[in-house]
Amino acid sequence: MTEKTEYISRDLLLFLMSFFYIIPVAYVYIYYDNNSSISSIISEDNSKYIILFFMILMGTATILYEYKRDDTYSLAIISILLVSIYILLYFPEGHILHYLFASIAFISILLFMIRHCNRECYQECYVLHILLHIQMLLLLFLIINKDDNIFLYESIYLLNFAVFYFYIHSK
Repeated sequence: MTEKTEYISRDLLLFLMSFFYIIPVAYVYIYYDNNSSISSIISEDNSKYIILFFMILMGTATILYEYKRDDTYSLAIISILLVSIYILLYFPEGHILHYLFASIAFISILLFMIRHCNRECYQECYVLHILLHIQMLLLLFLIINKDDNIFLYESIYLLNFAVFYFYIHSK
């Protein structure tokens, strides 16, 4: 770890991650108009650069945070998640590469949760396991309903992941 990153606390990094992430979330909330998915908002030409800018800021704080956690697997999974989000923004919803990178992002989230369920508490941490099982169920709903309106499932999937992430921070 470099000297500069040693002085940045994990709490500050988590705050910065949250702050930078709130802007894309607010953007999606403001521009939601019965859209069928989050992608239908964030991959629009008038949206994707604003979303990308704040996701890069959030991603930088996230990478530093994960680096401070000193878990190579967690850092790798989060890096894959972030890169897949950055790439999927460049392809319109409906493009095969958009679906490929969205799938990688959703699977990365699930893998991150599995990793931390095993790392943090194995079988003794019921809250993490409940959140993981909810995530698995939501992913199944997303797959089954991929051609329908999945906005709600995506939103709950991301919210559940955020709760999970904050929970492991508090441990």
